[in-house]
Amino acid sequence: MQRTSNHNIPQKIGLIYKPDDGEGLEVSRIDQLSKGICNNQPFRALSFAFILVVKGRIHIKTNFINETLKEKDVFFVFPDTVYEVTDHTDFSFIKITFNKDYLSKSGIFLTAAQHYTIFQSKAIHKFSLKREEYQDLYHDVIALEKKLKIAANMPYRNDIIRNSFIEILYDLLLNFNNREHFELPKRDSKSELTTKFLNLLSLHFKKERLVIFYAGKLFITPRHLSQVVKSVTGKTAGELIDEIVIGEAKILLNNYSHNISSVAEALNFANASFFGKYFKKNTGISPSVYRMENRLPHQNIF
Repeated sequence: MQRTSNHNIPQKIGLIYKPDDGEGLEVSRIDQLSKGICNNQPFRALSFAFILVVKGRIHIKTNFINETLKEKDVFFVFPDTVYEVTDHTDFSFIKITFNKDYLSKSGIFLTAAQHYTIFQSKAIHKFSLKREEYQDLYHDVIALEKKLKIAANMPYRNDIIRNSFIEILYDLLLNFNNREHFELPKRDSKSELTTKFLNLLSLHFKKERLVIFYAGKLFITPRHLSQVVKSVTGKTAGELIDEIVIGEAKILLNNYSHNISSVAEALNFANASFFGKYFKKNTGISPSVYRMENRLPHQNIF
Protein backbone atom coordinates (compact mmCIF):
# COMPACT_ATOMS: atom_id res chain seq x y z
CA MET A 1 0.00 0.00 0.00
CA GLN A 2 1.43 3.36 -1.02
CA ARG A 3 2.01 5.91 1.70
CA THR A 4 1.90 9.63 1.29
CA SER A 5 5.02 11.59 2.16
CA ASN A 6 4.32 14.73 4.14
CA HIS A 7 7.34 14.64 6.40
CA ASN A 8 9.15 17.82 7.32
CA ILE A 9 12.83 17.52 8.00
CA PRO A 10 13.80 19.09 11.34
CA GLN A 11 16.12 22.05 11.11
CA LYS A 12 18.29 20.79 13.91
CA ILE A 13 19.02 17.09 13.91
CA GLY A 14 21.68 14.73 15.13
CA LEU A 15 19.63 12.75 17.63
CA ILE A 16 20.48 9.15 18.42
CA TYR A 17 18.10 6.51 19.74
CA LYS A 18 19.17 3.04 20.83
CA PRO A 19 17.98 0.33 23.18
CA ASP A 20 18.95 0.96 26.81
CA ASP A 21 20.44 -2.51 27.09
CA GLY A 22 23.00 -1.70 24.39
CA GLU A 23 22.01 -4.57 22.12
CA GLY A 24 23.71 -3.03 19.10
CA LEU A 25 21.08 -1.09 17.15
CA GLU A 26 20.87 2.69 16.69
CA VAL A 27 18.92 5.14 14.57
CA SER A 28 20.36 8.61 14.09
CA ARG A 29 19.64 11.66 11.96
CA ILE A 30 22.47 13.82 10.70
CA ASP A 31 22.64 16.93 8.56
CA GLN A 32 25.28 19.48 7.62
CA LEU A 33 24.15 21.71 10.50
CA SER A 34 25.53 19.18 12.97
CA LYS A 35 28.78 20.36 14.53
CA GLY A 36 32.06 18.87 13.42
CA ILE A 37 31.18 17.76 9.89
CA CYS A 38 33.83 18.92 7.47
CA ASN A 39 35.46 17.92 4.22
CA ASN A 40 38.62 15.95 3.55
CA GLN A 41 38.86 14.37 7.00
CA PRO A 42 39.25 10.58 6.72
CA PHE A 43 37.45 8.52 9.35
CA ARG A 44 36.92 4.83 10.02
CA ALA A 45 33.47 3.30 10.37
CA LEU A 46 33.06 1.21 13.51
CA SER A 47 29.88 -0.75 12.71
CA PHE A 48 27.67 -1.90 9.88
CA ALA A 49 25.10 0.65 8.79
CA PHE A 50 22.96 1.86 5.99
CA ILE A 51 21.94 5.44 5.41
CA LEU A 52 18.91 6.85 3.66
CA VAL A 53 19.59 10.23 2.06
CA VAL A 54 16.65 12.54 2.69
CA LYS A 55 17.89 15.61 0.86
CA GLY A 56 20.96 17.24 -0.67
CA ARG A 57 24.16 15.64 -1.89
CA ILE A 58 27.20 14.10 -0.25
CA HIS A 59 30.39 13.45 -2.19
CA ILE A 60 32.36 10.70 -0.48
CA LYS A 61 35.46 8.65 -1.18
CA THR A 62 35.64 5.03 -0.12
CA ASN A 63 38.09 2.33 -1.19
CA PHE A 64 39.60 4.81 -3.66
CA ILE A 65 36.22 5.24 -5.35
CA ASN A 66 34.36 8.55 -5.45
CA GLU A 67 30.61 8.30 -4.85
CA THR A 68 27.87 10.94 -5.01
CA LEU A 69 24.93 10.31 -2.68
CA LYS A 70 21.69 12.12 -3.43
CA GLU A 71 18.09 12.16 -2.27
CA LYS A 72 16.46 8.70 -2.17
CA ASP A 73 19.83 6.89 -2.24
CA VAL A 74 20.64 4.04 0.13
CA PHE A 75 24.31 3.71 1.07
CA PHE A 76 25.84 0.70 2.84
CA VAL A 77 28.60 1.23 5.42
CA PHE A 78 31.11 -1.41 6.49
CA PRO A 79 33.19 -1.53 9.68
CA ASP A 80 36.93 -0.77 9.49
CA THR A 81 36.47 0.87 6.08
CA VAL A 82 37.93 4.37 5.76
CA TYR A 83 35.61 7.04 4.38
CA GLU A 84 36.24 10.67 3.46
CA VAL A 85 33.62 13.31 2.72
CA THR A 86 35.05 15.45 -0.08
CA ASP A 87 32.10 17.84 -0.47
CA HIS A 88 28.45 18.20 0.49
CA THR A 89 25.44 20.36 -0.30
CA ASP A 90 22.60 20.96 2.19
CA PHE A 91 22.38 17.27 3.05
CA SER A 92 20.29 15.35 5.54
CA PHE A 93 20.18 11.61 6.08
CA ILE A 94 18.92 8.96 8.49
CA LYS A 95 21.25 6.17 9.55
CA ILE A 96 20.60 2.75 11.04
CA THR A 97 23.73 1.37 12.72
CA PHE A 98 24.01 -2.21 13.91
CA ASN A 99 26.62 -4.87 14.57
CA LYS A 100 26.64 -8.37 13.13
CA ASP A 101 25.92 -9.89 16.54
CA TYR A 102 22.61 -8.03 16.69
CA LEU A 103 21.36 -10.07 13.74
CA SER A 104 22.08 -13.46 15.28
CA LYS A 105 20.95 -12.38 18.77
CA SER A 106 17.67 -11.26 17.25
CA GLY A 107 17.17 -14.52 15.40
CA ILE A 108 17.88 -13.02 11.97
CA PHE A 109 19.60 -15.60 9.80
CA LEU A 110 20.26 -14.63 6.20
CA THR A 111 21.08 -16.99 3.37
CA ALA A 112 24.73 -17.26 2.41
CA ALA A 113 24.11 -15.14 -0.68
CA GLN A 114 22.33 -12.43 1.29
CA HIS A 115 25.01 -12.39 3.96
CA TYR A 116 27.74 -12.07 1.33
CA THR A 117 25.89 -9.29 -0.50
CA ILE A 118 25.46 -7.20 2.65
CA PHE A 119 28.55 -7.92 4.71
CA GLN A 120 31.34 -9.33 2.59
CA SER A 121 31.40 -8.33 -1.08
CA LYS A 122 31.60 -4.56 -0.55
CA ALA A 123 31.07 -4.35 -4.31
CA ILE A 124 27.67 -2.83 -3.57
CA HIS A 125 27.88 0.55 -1.87
CA LYS A 126 24.65 2.18 -2.90
CA PHE A 127 21.52 2.08 -5.01
CA SER A 128 18.70 4.54 -5.70
CA LEU A 129 15.12 4.05 -4.57
CA LYS A 130 12.02 4.77 -6.57
CA ARG A 131 9.60 7.31 -5.07
CA GLU A 132 7.24 4.74 -3.54
CA GLU A 133 10.13 2.61 -2.24
CA TYR A 134 11.68 5.67 -0.62
CA GLN A 135 8.42 6.69 1.06
CA ASP A 136 7.88 3.19 2.46
CA LEU A 137 11.43 2.91 3.75
CA TYR A 138 11.40 6.40 5.24
CA HIS A 139 8.22 5.72 7.21
CA ASP A 140 9.51 2.33 8.38
CA VAL A 141 12.76 3.88 9.64
CA ILE A 142 10.87 6.63 11.49
CA ALA A 143 8.66 3.93 13.04
CA LEU A 144 11.76 2.05 14.22
CA GLU A 145 13.18 5.27 15.64
CA LYS A 146 10.03 5.73 17.72
CA LYS A 147 10.03 2.12 18.92
CA LEU A 148 13.59 2.46 20.18
CA LYS A 149 12.26 5.08 22.61
CA ILE A 150 9.79 2.65 24.20
CA ALA A 151 10.46 2.22 27.92
CA ALA A 152 12.90 -0.62 28.65
CA ASN A 153 10.44 -2.36 31.01
CA MET A 154 7.63 -2.44 28.44
CA PRO A 155 6.55 -6.03 27.67
CA TYR A 156 7.61 -7.34 24.25
CA ARG A 157 9.68 -4.21 23.63
CA ASN A 158 12.67 -6.07 22.16
CA ASP A 159 10.43 -8.22 19.97
CA ILE A 160 8.70 -5.11 18.63
CA ILE A 161 12.06 -3.48 17.82
CA ARG A 162 13.45 -6.65 16.27
CA ASN A 163 10.45 -7.19 14.01
CA SER A 164 10.55 -3.57 12.86
CA PHE A 165 14.25 -3.91 11.98
CA ILE A 166 13.68 -7.23 10.18
CA GLU A 167 11.02 -5.60 8.00
CA ILE A 168 13.43 -2.83 7.00
CA LEU A 169 16.28 -5.24 6.32
CA TYR A 170 14.29 -7.53 4.08
CA ASP A 171 12.67 -4.60 2.27
CA LEU A 172 16.19 -3.40 1.44
CA LEU A 173 17.11 -6.83 0.11
CA LEU A 174 13.90 -6.94 -1.93
CA ASN A 175 14.47 -3.48 -3.38
CA PHE A 176 18.03 -4.38 -4.26
CA ASN A 177 17.08 -7.68 -5.89
CA ASN A 178 14.33 -5.99 -7.93
CA ARG A 179 16.87 -3.88 -9.81
CA GLU A 180 17.03 -5.74 -13.10
CA HIS A 181 19.23 -3.06 -14.62
CA PHE A 182 21.81 -3.33 -11.86
CA GLU A 183 24.89 -5.37 -12.68
CA LEU A 184 27.86 -6.21 -10.55
CA PRO A 185 31.11 -4.73 -11.81
CA LYS A 186 32.50 -6.84 -14.62
CA ARG A 187 35.60 -8.76 -13.70
CA ASP A 188 38.62 -9.01 -15.99
CA SER A 189 42.28 -9.76 -15.44
CA LYS A 190 43.17 -6.11 -14.79
CA SER A 191 40.42 -5.51 -12.26
CA GLU A 192 41.17 -8.83 -10.56
CA LEU A 193 44.85 -7.90 -10.21
CA THR A 194 43.94 -4.45 -8.91
CA THR A 195 41.58 -5.99 -6.36
CA LYS A 196 44.32 -8.35 -5.16
CA PHE A 197 46.71 -5.40 -4.85
CA LEU A 198 44.20 -3.34 -2.86
CA ASN A 199 43.52 -6.29 -0.56
CA LEU A 200 47.25 -6.70 0.06
CA LEU A 201 47.59 -2.96 0.57
CA SER A 202 44.89 -2.92 3.24
CA LEU A 203 46.77 -5.64 5.12
CA HIS A 204 50.35 -4.38 4.83
CA PHE A 205 50.33 -0.59 4.29
CA LYS A 206 51.38 0.15 7.88
CA LYS A 207 54.60 -1.79 7.33
CA GLU A 208 55.25 -1.71 3.59
CA ARG A 209 55.24 1.40 1.38
CA LEU A 210 57.26 0.15 -1.61
CA VAL A 211 55.60 -1.01 -4.81
CA ILE A 212 58.21 -3.75 -5.18
CA PHE A 213 56.88 -5.49 -2.06
CA TYR A 214 53.34 -5.78 -3.49
CA ALA A 215 54.59 -6.68 -6.96
CA GLY A 216 56.64 -9.49 -5.42
CA LYS A 217 53.58 -10.82 -3.60
CA LEU A 218 51.72 -10.86 -6.92
CA PHE A 219 54.69 -12.32 -8.89
CA ILE A 220 54.83 -9.45 -11.36
CA THR A 221 57.14 -6.49 -11.97
CA PRO A 222 56.54 -3.17 -10.17
CA ARG A 223 56.16 -1.42 -13.54
CA HIS A 224 53.47 -3.84 -14.71
CA LEU A 225 51.60 -3.53 -11.41
CA SER A 226 51.56 0.26 -11.60
CA GLN A 227 50.44 0.25 -15.23
CA VAL A 228 47.56 -2.12 -14.54
CA VAL A 229 46.46 -0.34 -11.37
CA LYS A 230 46.52 3.04 -13.13
CA SER A 231 44.45 1.72 -16.03
CA VAL A 232 41.77 0.63 -13.54
CA THR A 233 41.87 3.37 -10.88
CA GLY A 234 43.52 6.31 -12.63
CA LYS A 235 46.35 6.26 -10.08
CA THR A 236 49.61 4.34 -9.91
CA ALA A 237 50.29 1.75 -7.23
CA GLY A 238 52.67 4.16 -5.53
CA GLU A 239 50.06 6.93 -5.47
CA LEU A 240 47.51 4.59 -3.88
CA ILE A 241 50.05 3.48 -1.26
CA ASP A 242 50.72 7.11 -0.36
CA GLU A 243 46.99 7.86 -0.28
CA ILE A 244 46.12 5.10 2.18
CA VAL A 245 49.14 5.84 4.40
CA ILE A 246 48.31 9.56 4.54
CA GLY A 247 44.66 8.76 5.24
CA GLU A 248 45.65 6.57 8.18
CA ALA A 249 48.12 9.22 9.38
CA LYS A 250 45.36 11.83 9.42
CA ILE A 251 43.11 9.54 11.44
CA LEU A 252 45.89 8.96 13.97
CA LEU A 253 46.81 12.65 14.13
CA ASN A 254 43.19 13.53 14.84
CA ASN A 255 43.39 11.25 17.88
CA TYR A 256 45.11 13.32 20.56
CA SER A 257 46.10 10.24 22.53
CA HIS A 258 48.84 9.80 19.91
CA ASN A 259 51.79 12.16 19.67
CA ILE A 260 53.58 12.58 16.35
CA SER A 261 56.34 10.16 17.33
CA SER A 262 53.83 7.43 18.14
CA VAL A 263 52.05 8.05 14.82
CA ALA A 264 55.39 7.65 13.03
CA GLU A 265 56.04 4.43 14.93
CA ALA A 266 52.57 3.06 14.19
CA LEU A 267 53.19 3.58 10.47
CA ASN A 268 56.68 2.03 10.60
CA PHE A 269 58.69 5.18 9.90
CA ALA A 270 62.24 5.25 11.26
CA ASN A 271 61.48 8.36 13.29
CA ALA A 272 59.23 11.43 13.48
CA SER A 273 61.50 13.37 11.15
CA PHE A 274 61.16 10.88 8.29
CA PHE A 275 57.43 10.74 8.86
CA GLY A 276 57.20 14.55 8.85
CA LYS A 277 59.01 14.81 5.52
CA TYR A 278 56.79 12.11 3.99
CA PHE A 279 53.61 13.74 5.30
CA LYS A 280 54.60 17.21 4.08
CA LYS A 281 55.59 15.88 0.66
CA ASN A 282 52.11 14.39 0.20
CA THR A 283 49.98 17.07 1.87
CA GLY A 284 52.00 20.28 1.63
CA ILE A 285 51.99 20.80 5.41
CA SER A 286 53.73 19.26 8.40
CA PRO A 287 51.98 16.86 10.80
CA SER A 288 52.06 19.47 13.57
CA VAL A 289 50.48 22.14 11.33
CA TYR A 290 47.84 19.63 10.20
CA ARG A 291 47.03 18.84 13.82
CA MET A 292 46.77 22.54 14.72
CA GLU A 293 44.47 23.26 11.79
CA ASN A 294 42.27 20.33 12.70
CA ARG A 295 42.32 20.57 16.49
CA LEU A 296 38.53 20.71 16.81
CA PRO A 297 36.82 17.32 17.12
CA HIS A 298 35.23 16.00 13.95
CA GLN A 299 32.08 13.96 13.74
CA ASN A 300 32.24 10.47 12.27
CA ILE A 301 29.00 10.74 10.30
CA PHE A 302 28.88 7.04 9.45
